[in-house]
Amino acid sequence: MKYHLLPFIAAIFLISPSEILPQEIIIIKSSDIIPYQKAIEGFKSGFARASFLEYSINEDISGGKSIVERAFKDKGDLVVAVGPEATYLVGTITGPTLKLFTMVANPEKLLTDGKLYPGVSLNLPIDLQLKQIKVGFPQRKRIGLFYAQTLNQSMVDTISQVAATAEVQIVRFPITLQKDIPEILNSPQFAIDILWIIPDRIIGSEKILKFLINQMLLKKIPVVGFNEWFAENGAILSFSLDYREIGVQTAEFAYQLLQNKNSPSPLIQGPVKAGTIVNLTVARKLGIVVSPEVVNSAREVIK
Repeated sequence: MKYHLLPFIAAIFLISPSEILPQEIIIIKSSDIIPYQKAIEGFKSGFARASFLEYSINEDISGGKSIVERAFKDKGDLVVAVGPEATYLVGTITGPTLKLFTMVANPEKLLTDGKLYPGVSLNLPIDLQLKQIKVGFPQRKRIGLFYAQTLNQSMVDTISQVAATAEVQIVRFPITLQKDIPEILNSPQFAIDILWIIPDRIIGSEKILKFLINQMLLKKIPVVGFNEWFAENGAILSFSLDYREIGVQTAEFAYQLLQNKNSPSPLIQGPVKAGTIVNLTVARKLGIVVSPEVVNSAREVIK
């Protein structure tokens, strides 16, 4: 009897690798906001035959603990945390179950004391951001940064190192409290060409951010922000993440984790794709020129 193996082998190679892995996946999300839903949608698209269990903790750390503990008892092949609160709580659970996080800024600061586990952060690579800033405003060399020393000193040190190779200068404005900001803005040392706003808990309130942007508009200094909100509120250049694409990237990372059963390297991935939003309306009002290269490559242009 002859066995024809070629069709069988060909069929194997036509099947997506994610379809032949065990796929009982538990998703724990911080809340039901649209960005998380888009990320989950992208994640699920990478696992055609998986079964999913979803839990939401509604941003409640104390109440969410029991939900997370219950979810781990379901004994899935993988637990995926979406958002910071879910990520933190999943990090407190020990055991053999594989876990992965996504949609979190600065995860190293959230998952301390040896609780760090693999995931996809919202932190765009610094060199990518600096390149866009430099190309967008080629005549402007002094980039100002407000930041809390206790939270973001190491990040700003890294930014300064990368900036040196990009031939731009980072002008640092470390703060302890929000009330430090007006004094700095009115000081002779505040001499910058661009204000770059990075994620930072001290300056992260909407009230303070709007105050900063308005002050820059009065001084005719362009603001660069880290998400779409800034473009809508007066920043000339903003970075834009595709949350569904982050979910797709997380699915690819999850496949590696399921396949290898050990911690991947690097442990944390940054977004591999990012777009920009250019607010030409604000730029024209202030008489600020944004390079055609950045305008033409932007995901969105506000005119």
